[in-house]
Amino acid sequence: MSLDNTAMMSADYIHRIATDETTEHISLGEDFAVLAGVEEPEKITGRFEYKNRTCGKRAELILYEEGYLRVREWQRKKRVRDYLLSLRFMGTDTTVTRKLPMRVLYVAAGFAGFGALSWLIAWLSTWDAFFIPAAVVGVAGTLIASMLFLYLAHEKTMFSTASGDAVALTLRGTADSFKRCRAMIPEIQRAIQEAQAKNIQDRSDYLRQEMREHYRLREYGVIDHDVCSEATRRILSEFG
Repeated sequence: MSLDNTAMMSADYIHRIATDETTEHISLGEDFAVLAGVEEPEKITGRFEYKNRTCGKRAELILYEEGYLRVREWQRKKRVRDYLLSLRFMGTDTTVTRKLPMRVLYVAAGFAGFGALSWLIAWLSTWDAFFIPAAVVGVAGTLIASMLFLYLAHEKTMFSTASGDAVALTLRGTADSFKRCRAMIPEIQRAIQEAQAKNIQDRSDYLRQEMREHYRLREYGVIDHDVCSEATRRILSEFG
């Protein structure tokens, strides 16, 4: 059973790939099966799920014995992405970026201090008609700023293709899913190593297949045109 028809490419699109000026001196061959779609894997070896409740996102990753990873992502209750990733063409190294909006945290601390001081003055003086509402504002500001901090703070772990160095998988963990995302990384790396062990073909053939994989990922919207072009240039440079 093949992937749904949305993964199928038109003959014109395949022709453009075959004659693209960035690849014209390296033949991609006549077999465009990888571009048109891959056989649906069946043997599941691992299933992971993590939720970023603060920003309403959810992701499910399914590992297959055949060397694939299915990635499904939801925004609120709407599925926004569903694609298969061939682990044969992925690298095990990761790039990790973290974002901690410290200014927002400082604002939260400022509101907290303002609220506490207002409560203290209201308790010690007779000016409670003014300082009690001020304390309420401080508490509300603290809560809002804290929620904004949790929404903006995140850690991204990115996996790139082996030769093209194109980011094809991103795990985005927020405060409620940091540990879950980190626990998945060794399992994905292990699956990549197992898939890479099956790469017994000639190096040139492997590079051509990875090039096809980039075009397939571009068709799915996993990478954009510029990333695909840059990955193609990197791969072509290895041909000498």
